[in-house]
Amino acid sequence: MSKPSLAFQPTPRPRPLSTQQETEKLVEATHDLGFGRQTAAPQPVAKPAVTPVPAPSAEPKAGEAALRKPAALKFDVPDELWDDLRMAAIRRRVTVKYLVLEALEAKGYAVDLAGIPEDGRRLR
Repeated sequence: MSKPSLAFQPTPRPRPLSTQQETEKLVEATHDLGFGRQTAAPQPVAKPAVTPVPAPSAEPKAGEAALRKPAALKFDVPDELWDDLRMAAIRRRVTVKYLVLEALEAKGYAVDLAGIPEDGRRLR
């Protein structure tokens, strides 16, 4: 009569994935990258000389405006105003953001409404 096979086998003992020599080679090759462990106090790092940064000009350079991320504006409004804005946006099939930017443009602020989709869909 033979022994029934066990449903669960014992866990195999862990084996190192690399040898000591491979580990030493890796530490030596990546020493300048800062991955090695510090065995002594770190050496003081000389601070680079500070150079003055020129003040930004009022007008962006060519192509710079396309790279700049738009700033976010967040504020709280009363619930009744929010409901009115949402209903007006629904009726016109635009977003609340579009309504606010449209109102800012009507007050004389420079807003490019052509670059903002009215219905909130992102251009892909």
